[in-house]
Amino acid sequence: GSRARRRLKPAASCGPAPRASPLALGQRRLLRRTAEMADKRVDPEDGKAYTYDELATFYKGTYKKAAIAAYWETCKPAKGKGKGKGKADPEPKAKAKAKASKAPAGGFKVCVCGGAGGIGQPLSLLMGMDPNVGELCIFDLNVAMVPPAGVAADLGHLERKCAVKGYVMEVGKNPIDYLEECLTGCHLVLVPAGLPRKPGMTRDDLFKTNAGIAKGIVEACAKFCPRAVVGLIVNPVNAVVPAMAALYERAGHDPTKICGVTTLDVVRANKFVHEASGAPLETIDVPVVGGHAGATILPLFSQVPAAAGMTAKQIDALDRHVQDAGTDVVNAKGGKGSATLSMAYAGARFANAVLSGLAGKEETTECAYVIRGSKEALPYMASKVTFGVNGVKEAHAFGPMSEHEQTRWSECVKQLKEEIDAGIAYAKTNALSCKRRGWSRPRAPPARASALPLRLPPSVSDAKVGNFKVCVCGGAGGIGQPLCLLMAQNPHVSELCVFDLTLAMVPAAGVAADLAHLEKKCAVRGYAIDKDDKPIDKLQQCLTGCNLVLVPAGMPRKPGMTRADLLGVNAGIAKNIVEACAKFCPEAVLGMIVNPVNSVVPAMAELYKKKGLDPMKIVGITTLDVVRANKFVGEIAGKNPNYVNVPVVGGHAGTTILPLFSQDKVGKTIAAEKIPDLDKHVQNAGTDVVDAKGGKGSATLSMAYAGARLGKAVLAGLSGRKRVECAYCKSDITDLPYFAQKVVLGEGGVTKVLK
Repeated sequence: GSRARRRLKPAASCGPAPRASPLALGQRRLLRRTAEMADKRVDPEDGKAYTYDELATFYKGTYKKAAIAAYWETCKPAKGKGKGKGKADPEPKAKAKAKASKAPAGGFKVCVCGGAGGIGQPLSLLMGMDPNVGELCIFDLNVAMVPPAGVAADLGHLERKCAVKGYVMEVGKNPIDYLEECLTGCHLVLVPAGLPRKPGMTRDDLFKTNAGIAKGIVEACAKFCPRAVVGLIVNPVNAVVPAMAALYERAGHDPTKICGVTTLDVVRANKFVHEASGAPLETIDVPVVGGHAGATILPLFSQVPAAAGMTAKQIDALDRHVQDAGTDVVNAKGGKGSATLSMAYAGARFANAVLSGLAGKEETTECAYVIRGSKEALPYMASKVTFGVNGVKEAHAFGPMSEHEQTRWSECVKQLKEEIDAGIAYAKTNALSCKRRGWSRPRAPPARASALPLRLPPSVSDAKVGNFKVCVCGGAGGIGQPLCLLMAQNPHVSELCVFDLTLAMVPAAGVAADLAHLEKKCAVRGYAIDKDDKPIDKLQQCLTGCNLVLVPAGMPRKPGMTRADLLGVNAGIAKNIVEACAKFCPEAVLGMIVNPVNSVVPAMAELYKKKGLDPMKIVGITTLDVVRANKFVGEIAGKNPNYVNVPVVGGHAGTTILPLFSQDKVGKTIAAEKIPDLDKHVQNAGTDVVDAKGGKGSATLSMAYAGARLGKAVLAGLSGRKRVECAYCKSDITDLPYFAQKVVLGEGGVTKVLK
């Protein structure tokens, strides 16, 4: 960790410069070094400037003095005076170590690299909803399906405290040259990036391509957020993780920061055991060890009481089911995608465990693919991993195995070794450009035998939870897919139906197969019809027994299309669905997300009324206007939007949107001169997202969030717990027959309109 010597130029003179004594030279160097350490330098971890004493005290107990001194040399001098960490006074070693990476709960910075892709968008949505996240960065390439700035603008409207920002880079550029602002200060970087395997491409071809993509991101992390946990969702994980961890280690960084996200294997194993045994999901936590592909995936069912009574044949079938689950989803999607939604769910579960550990709230345990101790069978394997304030704290031993699992273990190790060797070989011929001199190899997490902590989801009393059937019509579209993802996680939902046309971007059966792997109680089924078919002729099984039907359907407004043209097209689409609902589930609440809502809802409600049905069952979902108003008020007032609840009345387009800021305790504190601009901000928010997405989409993610919020309120009401939400429905509180206002949702749906 010694610093390179600087050559000193002799002073200009007529004769030779007098030679200084060794003592004088040593004193000068000491004085110069002391002066340098009194100045402030920028720590690349968070981008802030500190003195050497502040930095040394902050990292004391985590790294040796020589390592800290070497790190100081890599920090750039601050241009101006910066704020220090405020920890210059000596502190107890244990306390200083805990503070080395711990951040306040809810204050973590997270980046999703590949955040505008098929996994990245729903993963970013879930991270934006995680209470541990205070800042969310969306990074992707300029060829992404949606601009990352558009995804960020969309998620920036969620009524959550986290700020969201997008970053883009041109294809072929190097992330280390572009991601300083994006990555600096990150605590967790999730990487759902890389290319899928194409026809004719070997696994070796796929690895070389995706390893190059991962290397660019990991290299940037090493420079700008070297102490962040990096969760890789880059195939083939079995080879990519060893390659990146070895590169990290060779560059003087901690290889335990590189984690392969294998949580989806655990999620699937839990769901499949639940389906086979009938045991409650909250009692099932299957450790899945080994790797993350094919035969390297080894679920240890013998360690789960719920599987104790199963026959050897059943266990073998479950084992293969977990291994082949990814292929099943790809086949169900007809080659139009992979397990994007369930992978997003699993990635968010992994991330929550990491962030909870970093926050010091509790040490959380998840299965992950990480570096192991030197005496292990393989240097990298998946197992139970405990996360603490510095990331990976302990990689647990595998525990006892059945005879079947021991046989599979031998098969797993053989295949996994080949893939790990390929990753390590890649690392030997490549290198990261940013190195830390003098950093000793970090100790690999111990693999000592220890108890395997059981992860239990939060329990909810059965008395407070309903068992409702929900259908999402348009469930394979841009709003529909993330909306289905959120509804599948609702504890009130026992059956979820995904309906769409056969020409949808992804087959409805594929979306259902994807969501069916979530470790939630609901069964998921997909239904599709041709565009010329009528729903009333095809959707009896889909709609019969439904309690709630959400309809994110219809066409977007195209250039040259008038509002009357749009109404003509979308009213026809809505009519076909409403007609089928009137026949097969007339008591269901229908949540309409079909534009123009201001016209479509009255049309459908009047048709229901003509049929002798309750027009109050037809509800326009205007919740997004409320969500946006809450977020914008929170931003201006500096308050958590969770504590803001602005009623938004009127309609759901332009000037018909009327936020009543004066009726919220936080909103009414805002200066009167700021209200007109705030009002327009809510009205124009949808257009802002469309513009940010460059015409490649609208507010899909925030609309899914708002639809799920309304859906949650409806189902809570149906289960006997009344809720109040704003919605657009038949009304008698104004001269207008239909109006958005606060409504009470109870056991019959909308039970009361509030004035």
